[in-house]
Amino acid sequence: MRRTAIALTLVALVVVGFYACSADAPTAPKPGNNGGGQGSSALTIQLFTSDANPKAGTCTLVQAVVSLNGNPVPDGTGVSFTTDFGAFSQSGVPLVSVVTQNGTAVTALCGPGAGTAKIHAAATVQGKNGSANLSVVFQPDSGTLPFVASCNPSFGAKEGGTSLQLNGGRFFGTPSTTRVTFTVNGVTRDGVVQSIAANSVTVLTPGFSEFAAPALPAAVTLILGTNLPQPVSVSLPNCFTFGTSSSGTPTISAILPSSGTTEGGTRVTIVGSGFSTQGVQVFFGTKEASVVSVNYNQIVVLSPRHLATDGGLVVGVTVKNIGNGIVSGASNFTYGPPVAITAINNNVQRAEGPFVPVTIFGTGFQAPVAVDLAGWAANVVSVSATEIVVIPGVPVLTACTDITGVVTVTNINSGDTATSTVGFTYSVTPFAPVLNTASPSSGDASTGALVITLSGQFLSGTNRVTIAGRSAAFTVVNDNTLSVTVPNDFGTAPVCTTGNPPGTLQKVEDADIVVTSSIGCTATLAKGFTYMLPCTVPPTPTP
Repeated sequence: MRRTAIALTLVALVVVGFYACSADAPTAPKPGNNGGGQGSSALTIQLFTSDANPKAGTCTLVQAVVSLNGNPVPDGTGVSFTTDFGAFSQSGVPLVSVVTQNGTAVTALCGPGAGTAKIHAAATVQGKNGSANLSVVFQPDSGTLPFVASCNPSFGAKEGGTSLQLNGGRFFGTPSTTRVTFTVNGVTRDGVVQSIAANSVTVLTPGFSEFAAPALPAAVTLILGTNLPQPVSVSLPNCFTFGTSSSGTPTISAILPSSGTTEGGTRVTIVGSGFSTQGVQVFFGTKEASVVSVNYNQIVVLSPRHLATDGGLVVGVTVKNIGNGIVSGASNFTYGPPVAITAINNNVQRAEGPFVPVTIFGTGFQAPVAVDLAGWAANVVSVSATEIVVIPGVPVLTACTDITGVVTVTNINSGDTATSTVGFTYSVTPFAPVLNTASPSSGDASTGALVITLSGQFLSGTNRVTIAGRSAAFTVVNDNTLSVTVPNDFGTAPVCTTGNPPGTLQKVEDADIVVTSSIGCTATLAKGFTYMLPCTVPPTPTP
């Protein structure tokens, strides 16, 4: 196994006048619903992201936590993700279906430029429907726009009235031209802006006392310059949590991802509340993880290595606040073997398609994954710990030669990569066009109305037909048949031979018929058609 760092980037295509802080913070979850928000159901979905404000042209992880009657749904439950901006890494399009493991399904959303992506996740289990929504704001790469670095405090009463200070830089305007909104479980309310300075905004929080949960992560949005034609928005997902629990009590809401290899080093985002900005310790079982950052209500760590002597592969993750020594309840993290490929089926396919699914067998697979077949990105259909199903991507073919190479699987979370010993082949040469017969094989080509039938094999990919070097119009009837109109631009009519009256059809040329496919493969039927043209008698010279 080879360990690499993977960078998922797309070329920035557009830049818009919208900005949100580039905080490494996930967006607050929203409860699932039945029938598009018409009441609650026993099936609930919560959505989290490792970065709700990624830079334009990059990707962010999205996790759906799915439960039925309060318990994780069965492994293999399909979760459908859609977005109105960007594309998912597994599919390369704005739609992907991912199956759950331990009640969670993970994908990665990539943004082609700056803009807001609205993500929708939906699932159906035992006839019950659930869905949830999440917004991710891809940021323009600029160092001159406002930003928020921290919130103080990060916890307050559900009844509201907490004085919250947003700390950052490049703020402008007055309280009357500044707006701060708080969104909890789809409900948005305005706070009361009390003061604004170049590096801080103070606001009184609104109340959300109707919600019964002990902790309610809020998505906070700071809008500057409401009196301007284009106000500037700064997104602050999970900057603040409403609730009844003590702000000094660490609580874990989600772990993203919730699994990693036994080698350790998986970048894990822990979402929750009550984490001490004075410092925290994070334990995977009894082993302490390396803390990368503590920001708002999240912690980013690198998982420790797991040895066989450490016990089972499922360990509890706990957070300890260094300042007061309070420890959170445990959430599970599952260790798996290093990523490896053991077998591949359907590993030889026709380069022009249609493609059939390819199943990659192995160990240590963790969604989301990136899969390359002979150097071309595949579209991921499903991922489990031991099996990945993909549809081959369409290769760009420049010559009539097979494309053969290795299969590579990369766990996007950690960058762990495995390369197959068995390769994948986009087969070209066995499917090159073949010409057998032309019917009729001769005829009058003067009218431009003569149609002949070419018979052979693998003719459906034809993009050019020539007769005696002249391009001919054609129609693909099926993979074995072409209907071709003989071109009539042959040139000067032949002179009648002795004894032939004018208009008699005479042989002009035995012409080669050449068929060229869209990938540059050719087939030639030598002297496949005999040109016949009406003869003429030259005028008698005047004495």
